[in-house]
Amino acid sequence: MKSLFILLWDEFRGFAKSKTMIAMWIGMPLVVIVMHFLNPVQGDFPMTLFSGIIIASIGGLLAAVILSSTMANEINANVYALFLIRPVKRWQIVIAKYIAFMFSLIIASLLSFTSGIIVDLIRSSLPSEILKALIRYSFENLLISLSAMSIACAAGLVIGMLVKSVAMAVILSIYLGQQMSVIAILPGYFLENVNPLVFSIGVGLAATVIILSLGIFVFQKKQF
Repeated sequence: MKSLFILLWDEFRGFAKSKTMIAMWIGMPLVVIVMHFLNPVQGDFPMTLFSGIIIASIGGLLAAVILSSTMANEINANVYALFLIRPVKRWQIVIAKYIAFMFSLIIASLLSFTSGIIVDLIRSSLPSEILKALIRYSFENLLISLSAMSIACAAGLVIGMLVKSVAMAVILSIYLGQQMSVIAILPGYFLENVNPLVFSIGVGLAATVIILSLGIFVFQKKQF
């Protein structure tokens, strides 16, 4: 178990130092703030709601693309051959990479969401009761978006394991990984008598476990 935590910390530090993740941590909140000042009708469009839209539209796509390209690059560079002589199990590598990237996405999402709340509290002309309801609604949407991003992360990992070409991995992630993440969002809104939040979290967890299990199986069979 100690090796898992070491891997997890190494993966998180790697993602945290990457230009892409830094851009997400700074860029997503910045987009929310800038869009407020570009909004011609000041105060009528809540930034809290807009931040949820940004997270949902960008987060899942970036998750699948970054993880698939990273995994494909590392396999092509024989990075994991080094782990064969170390007391590290292959499933730990997959789980550590997934958890580290999801944690990075959660940070980016919370920063963006918090930026929207701060902007609304300072500048919004909406009544406080409506603003509180919008914040609560947007927070639920944030959890739904994270469920979708969890599926996209798992799908990106598996795609990166199966495809040698980095370019092909990116293309498949854009079309396949993003589409798979939609199963955590759309049905909950269209099915009657179904709580979208509960449905999305349940489907997100189940799909993530299934896809990660497939990824671990594939990774176990890989020759390094």
